[in-house]
Amino acid sequence: MKRISTLILSLVALLMLSQTAGAQDLQGKLVIGKVFYSGSTRLNGATPKNYLCHLYIELYNNSAENIDVAGTYVAMANSDAAATAWTAADMTGDKEGMAVFKQVFQIPAGSPVIMEPGKSLVIANCAIDHSEIAEGKVDLSTADFELKSTNNAFNFHSETVPAMTLVYSPTAAMDYINFMNPGPVGIALFKADTDIANCAKTYLKGKETGNQYLIIPMANSIDAVDIVKQKTPSAADKRFTDDYDAGFTYTNSPEIFACQAVARKVVSTDGERKILKDTNNSSDDFESLWNVQPRVYDVKEAATIAEFNAVEDGKVVKLNLTDARVNAFNDLDRTYYVEDASGATVIKGVNLTKATKLNGYLVGKKDSKDVDYVNDPSQGYEYSLTVDDSWSEIETTTIELEGTEMTIAEAATQANYGRLVTLKDVEIQSIGNGLNKLLTDGENNTIKARDLFGILPENYQWPEKASSITGVVLYYMTGWFLMPISEDAIVAASGTGIETVNAANADNVNIYNLQGVRLNQLQRGLNIVNGRKVMMK
Repeated sequence: MKRISTLILSLVALLMLSQTAGAQDLQGKLVIGKVFYSGSTRLNGATPKNYLCHLYIELYNNSAENIDVAGTYVAMANSDAAATAWTAADMTGDKEGMAVFKQVFQIPAGSPVIMEPGKSLVIANCAIDHSEIAEGKVDLSTADFELKSTNNAFNFHSETVPAMTLVYSPTAAMDYINFMNPGPVGIALFKADTDIANCAKTYLKGKETGNQYLIIPMANSIDAVDIVKQKTPSAADKRFTDDYDAGFTYTNSPEIFACQAVARKVVSTDGERKILKDTNNSSDDFESLWNVQPRVYDVKEAATIAEFNAVEDGKVVKLNLTDARVNAFNDLDRTYYVEDASGATVIKGVNLTKATKLNGYLVGKKDSKDVDYVNDPSQGYEYSLTVDDSWSEIETTTIELEGTEMTIAEAATQANYGRLVTLKDVEIQSIGNGLNKLLTDGENNTIKARDLFGILPENYQWPEKASSITGVVLYYMTGWFLMPISEDAIVAASGTGIETVNAANADNVNIYNLQGVRLNQLQRGLNIVNGRKVMMK
């Protein structure tokens, strides 16, 4: 909630706006929830490269009751260069308690505009679906209001989305939300009994000609957010005094058109309603988010799979993937095991291909599922990302899969859950009903194996010893398992059930290929001969 300071004006040139009951009623309830001002780049290398039509402001009802926001003003502070800009430091003397604004828009008055508890109101430049146009795949077709700009760069409008009222802009051509990238972009909300467009005006600091800006008393503000330059964040760029925002926020990407927004942090929930942080200090209240989808909060960004695995459950996450690989596909629950240099995780809700390299990003919800059926809380947690494919962007390349060579003792740890591992020189023994195998190394360390991914032929005979076996490490049912990724990933040691023969001794036998098709003669490579594996040279 924004504090109300006493206005002491030495000049009557400034129009006094009385503190309205409407403003008092909305303080602490209506907040600026998110501002997408950084822009992004067009998809597929389209030109011009930079894209700004999908910028928007999102207001949020942070209360537990319905509020009527009809007639609310949305004002944007002047964003000129430091030498001529009116900053918070200049708000002294006759400008004490004021701020200087270049644009003012208004939610249409006359009819109620009701916001339910925990709901957003989205004000867009262009209320269309931008998903196929620019990075971020922002869909603003459900926006509540848009600016019906006549500017050729911003005139992509929806006939079904009502217009915001343009109250003031320094030029007729600037009839759209004129965000300056990389900032500053100060925004304030007002209620007033009189028309804000009639406030006193001023030129740029030190100027006597040119564009004019409105001087508005901040006592009428409902909420204010100081957004400073993204590349060189500094309190010197603040437009509002500390009475109205004690800090400032900004996007944290080193790139300007980085598809980032600033959004309030979620501090708690009341049922389905998120409660956003509002302490009158944007340095604490806001965070920089990659995900700029409207009405979405509390988004995390993970640069690696290890970072993703550390994110709290239930969060929306953008997982960046750099040379990650798809190790395996589990048809039982339609999941993929994906690994990068930092670790591995489970991916759901998107179609991937085994033995491919992934570059790009996946966006979805983080979940952590206990798959330890013997109730050992220290083991067997499956980190997973359930992907929203419409927000994600991935490039794939076919690769050969190679496991990281480890001992059984090294492999059977939570850190290697989902990773592709190669074990050397292990004994193989059937246990229980034969579905599970026990792998034992020379140090008598053990790990189980199972054809969980369904890649072995029905008549497959496991060798008694493998010189190497490559598979995905999982905690399954009652312990650590190595799940083979292919039949060729099980390489039998000499004399353990795979024979090497020549074509001359292939008479009077039943010969099948690995797909179960009967053959008239041996083929080069692996064959099934009288139920046993035979290598044909």
